[in-house]
Amino acid sequence: MKTFFTIIISAILFSSCNTHIAKKSLNDESIENIGLDHLIHKKELKIYAKFDTPLNYSRQKNLSGFASWLNNISLKNDNVPVYMYNGQKKANPNIYVGVLDLEQPTKNVQFNENGVISLRAEYFFQTKNYDKLDALAKIPTNPIPYTKYINGDYSYKKYKEYLTYYLENSNPSTIKHLLEAIPFKDLQIGDVLFQKGATKSHAVIVMDVATDNKGNKIYILAQTYYPSQDIQIITNPSNDYISPWNEATEGVALTPEWRFLSSDLMRFK
Repeated sequence: MKTFFTIIISAILFSSCNTHIAKKSLNDESIENIGLDHLIHKKELKIYAKFDTPLNYSRQKNLSGFASWLNNISLKNDNVPVYMYNGQKKANPNIYVGVLDLEQPTKNVQFNENGVISLRAEYFFQTKNYDKLDALAKIPTNPIPYTKYINGDYSYKKYKEYLTYYLENSNPSTIKHLLEAIPFKDLQIGDVLFQKGATKSHAVIVMDVATDNKGNKIYILAQTYYPSQDIQIITNPSNDYISPWNEATEGVALTPEWRFLSSDLMRFK
């Protein structure tokens, strides 16, 4: 009987000790972790500072343009949840690990793929590329171009008014007119996974990319969902130990609220 209890206690201790051992690393090598959020620095408010890369991976240096802007967006404090347009909290807080510090429209317009469009428009406004903002109006729904709509008022308040107007005059096909398909192996910051279903559609955007010395890539995604809500950095539902990073492999690209395919990858024109 004594031997029996000794075996049981030993088994329990062994199991407990293994709760911090990852099943597999990115390259199928066993690694030791200190917890499921070991790559996250909760107090940091920039993506490149908040999220460490897994072992043997490094970020691209000397980013420019849209990629640099996305990577430098400030995040809200770690205890700030995702809010809907109506002030209610997002129901499933376990699917995100950061909230972009951007003001969302007060109407139910920044949902699903519209969140990605919001980021693209915000980039053009913040960098004063007003001609590019005008170009976003070249879609089948024919919204008024930005500079014509604002009539000389370049304030942020007027811009947010225009963004709401633009998103109200868009549809699930709008983003498709702004994007072009690219091979998944060419994935980079600013690229978009977009999928249009029979009844609804969704898009997520690549916020960060890291590469190892063999050329393998991992990436971080952001999204909004329905109804309209803050843009959030989402977790990897397939691998807790590298979350929020995702492995850039052909096939299924699973996110917490959608199932994309690698063939869904697109880039802004």
